[in-house]
Amino acid sequence: MLRDVLSGALRLWDVAGTVKVDADGLIVTAGAATLRIVPRAPHGWIVVQGGETLGEHAGVPGLLRQLREELAPQAARGRLIIGAQ
Repeated sequence: MLRDVLSGALRLWDVAGTVKVDADGLIVTAGAATLRIVPRAPHGWIVVQGGETLGEHAGVPGLLRQLREELAPQAARGRLIIGAQ
């Protein structure tokens, strides 16, 4: 499910990229950037690029904000609403 949310966010931000599931979490690739999203126990995620931890997030909004800042700094700031309206 998170893979689908991140893929939708990339489309919304007009970023050509992919989100793949691997044994350790998710891999988001866009242009020259590759970010690894690793689940953090008991909940949340760590964002890693290369060997550097870029951030730790307990919720989806913070995770999306960081991904937008890393992959699409030119994208309009605003809310990404997830779910039925």
